[in-house]
Amino acid sequence: MELEAGFSVAGREVIPLEGRIGAGGAALRVEPKAMAVLLELARHAPQLRTRRQIEQAVWPRGYVSEDVLTRCIGQLRRALGDDARAPRLLETLPRRGYRLCAAVEPIGAAALQAAPVRSGGQPETLLVLPFRHLAAQPEGYVAEGLTELLTLRLCSLRGVRILSRTSAAQFADARISVADIAARTGADWIVEGSVLQAGDRVQVIVQLIDARTDAHIWAADHTRGLGDLLAVQNDIAQSVATAIRAQLGVAQAAAPAALALGPAAVRDYLRGRHLLSRRSVPALREAIGAFATVSQAQPDYAPAWASRAECEMLLMHYGAEAPAALLADCQAHLERALALDPDLAIGLSTRGAMRFFFALDFDGAARDLEQALGLLPSYGLAMVQLASVAAVRGRFDEARAWIEQALLVDPLDVGVNMNLGDHLILQRCHADAVQALQRALALAPAHRPSQLRLAWALALDGRAAAALEVLNGCGPNGDADAGWLESAALVAAANGDRALALRHDADLGRLAQRQRVAPWSQARSAAAAGRLDAALAALAEAQRERSSSWPFLRLSPAFEAMHGDARFEALAAALPAVPSGR
Repeated sequence: MELEAGFSVAGREVIPLEGRIGAGGAALRVEPKAMAVLLELARHAPQLRTRRQIEQAVWPRGYVSEDVLTRCIGQLRRALGDDARAPRLLETLPRRGYRLCAAVEPIGAAALQAAPVRSGGQPETLLVLPFRHLAAQPEGYVAEGLTELLTLRLCSLRGVRILSRTSAAQFADARISVADIAARTGADWIVEGSVLQAGDRVQVIVQLIDARTDAHIWAADHTRGLGDLLAVQNDIAQSVATAIRAQLGVAQAAAPAALALGPAAVRDYLRGRHLLSRRSVPALREAIGAFATVSQAQPDYAPAWASRAECEMLLMHYGAEAPAALLADCQAHLERALALDPDLAIGLSTRGAMRFFFALDFDGAARDLEQALGLLPSYGLAMVQLASVAAVRGRFDEARAWIEQALLVDPLDVGVNMNLGDHLILQRCHADAVQALQRALALAPAHRPSQLRLAWALALDGRAAAALEVLNGCGPNGDADAGWLESAALVAAANGDRALALRHDADLGRLAQRQRVAPWSQARSAAAAGRLDAALAALAEAQRERSSSWPFLRLSPAFEAMHGDARFEALAAALPAVPSGR
């Protein structure tokens, strides 16, 4: 029975590819692995499935703890409205397994056609290649911004996995065949196009290719004024959805048709989205200016306010701006965006991140992020943030499931691969963390944040020589390299060399007298050196500054020796307790 497109059980609609149980305002989202458990039970209903059978189907690589299946069943019972004491739907057979008692009905044929799946039951995957800029004038950001927005718009496709802009960017200007791109990314469908610009006139040529056969399925040529470009990308998205028999969700993060932007505002918005996609501090600062110009020209255009808030949130998260200086403005811009469009997914995702990093409102963050994913099911950024929410709550299997889900839409993004390494370090799965970080560096060998994390993971895993080789191979860059000094102290401590950790920490302290070094970094270095009073003082300053790393205070291995200290516990009082047996 093909149930991946959707089925009903006990009057509730279940859409596995969206992680959704129920419809409309009553819909609830469950984590990917919990949905996989439900799908496995539904395929065999009403037969018994043993714990081992379920674990082999849902966790084929063996990444499963003792209680994770029990927790998934509990989550499904809550979403289905079932009572564990008198179950009507999910029955537990002690020491044997579980079974789904209710009848399972696939969604009708028309709906099944709206969710294409591969023969193995996995959703089909679509990749938007970077559009080529063909004009002589230096406005390549128009093509790049259009690519970014079209990818984001297509993320609302139901039942199709959209690979991220970051993964697609690997193939910009690359002379590589469709077959090779498909082999590297797993894409079933590829959208490619070009933008020819002459002043305020733009010609967009786009085509859809079946990557499995190299057949050109659909093509279109749009010649419009620059002010119509955002409407054009909506038309392209709808045509792609029709061609692959998928359902396109309500327009998000693009342009409501009734709210037109002039050519200059479109230029600024596309330039801002292109800069935002680069994620560097200088690019984010420049993007804020571009979005501010759009908002001045069209104050009711919600995506510009939300995009500006996202840039401001990232600058605070990266430590480039102190929350005291930017937090109020960021919140005001975000509130403006969501007042104009309460269902704007990029705004909801950013508000979820803000609640997580700066308000420590983990329940509110989860609600916003789940709502964003309901609108944009392939939005990898929301998946990564949900992984962090789950980790802080101590739900490590759920955190790993969200990261693995993000990797399905962003397989070539070094940042997401690095995030998996981060989460595995928090879970004390050091050998797995090493493997994840090595995969990140295979994508970008010179990615320094991954190199520094790998050095620490190797040290935590007891591989001192390998850790030092990686650490020394990536720095330091001059005598003002705070990141390297912090990592060197952590590596030395993990290697058991407290004297060396003290020397690196002293160097970092001297550097902090000449330039700003984040209090969180100073705290980790001091803790590595065994200077617990200094670490506590730095943590107090990090708390005062509202460091975006604060939610991970109880989880970080850097502060493990401080657990139980009354002063540390007072600082961490607002955070969930760390579960035992992590």
